[in-house]
Amino acid sequence: MAYKKGEERQQKVLFPDCIDDYVEEDAPVRLFDAFVDSLDMGKLEFIRNIPKATGSPGYDPRDLLKLYIYGYFYQVRSSRKLARECKCNVEVMWLLGKLYPDFRTISDFRKDNKDSITKVFKEFNKFCMGLKLFSKSYISIDGSKFKAVNAKDNNFTLNKLDDRIKRLDEHITLYMEELDSCDREEGRKLSREELEHKLNVCKERKARYEAYRTTLEESNEKQISLTDPDARLMKANEGFCVGYNMQTAVDADSHMIAGFRVTNSPTDHGQITNVATDVKKDYGIDILETTADKGYECPEDHTDALASGIVPNVIRRDGGCTEQVEFEYIGNTITDEQKVSTNPEDLKACLQAGVIPDVYNGILTDMEIVEVKKRTLPTSDSAVLDMTSEQMRAKALEGFFVRDAERNLVYCPQGEILRQKSIKRNGNIRYCNKLACKKCKCKCTISKFKEADFSKDDLIKVADTRRKQDAANDGNANLKPTRITVMKKVVRYVLHLDQKKMDNRKCLSEHPFGTIKRTLGYYYFLLKGFAKVGAEMGLLCLSYNLRRAISLKGVPALLAALR
Repeated sequence: MAYKKGEERQQKVLFPDCIDDYVEEDAPVRLFDAFVDSLDMGKLEFIRNIPKATGSPGYDPRDLLKLYIYGYFYQVRSSRKLARECKCNVEVMWLLGKLYPDFRTISDFRKDNKDSITKVFKEFNKFCMGLKLFSKSYISIDGSKFKAVNAKDNNFTLNKLDDRIKRLDEHITLYMEELDSCDREEGRKLSREELEHKLNVCKERKARYEAYRTTLEESNEKQISLTDPDARLMKANEGFCVGYNMQTAVDADSHMIAGFRVTNSPTDHGQITNVATDVKKDYGIDILETTADKGYECPEDHTDALASGIVPNVIRRDGGCTEQVEFEYIGNTITDEQKVSTNPEDLKACLQAGVIPDVYNGILTDMEIVEVKKRTLPTSDSAVLDMTSEQMRAKALEGFFVRDAERNLVYCPQGEILRQKSIKRNGNIRYCNKLACKKCKCKCTISKFKEADFSKDDLIKVADTRRKQDAANDGNANLKPTRITVMKKVVRYVLHLDQKKMDNRKCLSEHPFGTIKRTLGYYYFLLKGFAKVGAEMGLLCLSYNLRRAISLKGVPALLAALR
């Protein structure tokens, strides 16, 4: 039996096939075309949204936007690959009317219209809200790490710079000694010219690292990335990577992404108010409930959220269903209008005055006004303020941890520099230098590494070795400095958390990230900087929401709603 045979490649036809016949009636590409045609490109501020009267005609921004939406939907986002699709993909030919833009035109469109592309994501969400796809009942907030266009070798922390500069000093000293003895010895492995070359390389590299360190200290930043300045080194599931911590808010019923935020914070602390405020504005509602995991536990952020009309149902580490929130007490008189209002300013005024707003009845209970102690500068730390860096190091060598608050570093009893590692939940700053501690045998702390915790008011601490020596000499190990304390009034409430919403959190937040990173393979960005990465994340979230909308409604229903 013969095989099926196709048409001859050289066969000519009198009436060519219509390209529309090759595209199914329910193909997603028809939805992309109709949605982009419904947008007001001038309102979204796309570049060249009005064609010029003279000169060579350019490409319609609608066509290039359609191309990018199609590409991100079908896992093709490289400008060169998109340019190839224009010539070999029948659906893209249908979508663009057989236009063939080159890769540079495609690439420049995404970079030049980064802010406008982000707005397209919100425009599609508005369209879906009109179809009642967003329930607006509550949202689930979560973060995930995405790799940036920046290798770990091109990212420097202060500890990393300190260690490299120290090693370069050792190499420079060694090369200088070898140069001094170069003429006296014979049969050397390296000539004078080779030694001088290596010495100059070390000096040049040291000068570059010192410039990076000076820049970081003056800007109070912890890291510097050379390729993508906005990317930061952070811990992900697969280890450490240089990237961004992307925050998303997922609608409770439709599982669609209601909003996102680009951050370079290594942790999720303090992100609820920032993310939920944008979603609350897009939803157009007065009070928005949220849920998040334990990584979002931050008392100050929860206080700001409640004052902004956001209820933070954050999972507690102890598994409880209540949380104590605290506001600074301001004894103002609250009117009935303020008590029933949902305006953030009125909400904050009520909460600071010890009055529970009507919208928080049942959510906040057990109001009490109490006096708490507020620590101030220890009396023994005042002398450190007048010390120079050399004097601080000399004081540290006597058996102390001395903190330079201006440069945000700590000198240890061995003269090494400890840099800020993290900020603990109680507000203390943890300083550490693992690279210096590997070869150190001094037991100055009980920690595995020289980790020293300082409050924002502490400047000097006694090392364990010094404390033991003083205890052995005079029997007095109590070297704690006297402190001046003051009292302040605060208002405390009990926040009742919704256990059902917290139990449903994982079913909401994990699905979008799993689809974007695993199914679609978008675990890294192609662009650099907050603005461009935000545009790319907007296209990722838009492609996900398009899939969800098609799954919930179908292409024909969505097309009918657009017409």
